[in-house]
Amino acid sequence: MNNNLKESTYSNNNDNSYITIKIILLLIILQGVRIIGKQIYFAFIPKNSLNEMLISMGIMIILTIYIIYKGKRENISLNIFSFMKTIESKIYYLLVTLALLLLIVTSPLLQREVSIYTLIPLVYGIIIIPIYEEVLFRSYIWGVLQKEHKSEFKVYLLTTVYFAVWQVGYIDTVIMRSGLNHMVFITFIKCSLMLSYGLFIGYFRYKIKNTYSSILIHSFINLFGR
Repeated sequence: MNNNLKESTYSNNNDNSYITIKIILLLIILQGVRIIGKQIYFAFIPKNSLNEMLISMGIMIILTIYIIYKGKRENISLNIFSFMKTIESKIYYLLVTLALLLLIVTSPLLQREVSIYTLIPLVYGIIIIPIYEEVLFRSYIWGVLQKEHKSEFKVYLLTTVYFAVWQVGYIDTVIMRSGLNHMVFITFIKCSLMLSYGLFIGYFRYKIKNTYSSILIHSFINLFGR
């Protein structure tokens, strides 16, 4: 019996190690695709903040579609719109979504600076990034971990850690905007902040059981944290 218990523990440890390596490799590949894709485009177009956001938006949209496809192919429960079956819940999410879109539209109007230079950062930071990152972490990675761990609270904590570490992959953007001098400090601060943000955003995913709620929370945080 002790041998069976040891074999079971060893097998579980191997499975957990495999899942950890799989997730880390996926995160490295996704950030690598984004960085390499940007560099290829910058070989043909001017390198500036606006073009950087436009290119990143396009890459993130493609990668979001890929992640959803990957999840479906692996039979991962993405739970993007789950627990939205009643009319009341659908109306609630619709109203919150409309409120968010209204804030996005009125934000540049209130500042009297309506241009591509104000609209693109809004779309990028408040729509594209939240959808991409939440589908990746609170849908796909959450689903992968949930198949291996019985405790969803543990899944919530692990996903939060991965989300914080993920921010290191944006070091190319940090270098582009702030240079090399403060690269390590800014990256450390960003990872620390994202750890607390991840705990807050992930809590909604943990309690409400769908990713759309965490997308909305992520969007509101990015909107008011600009």
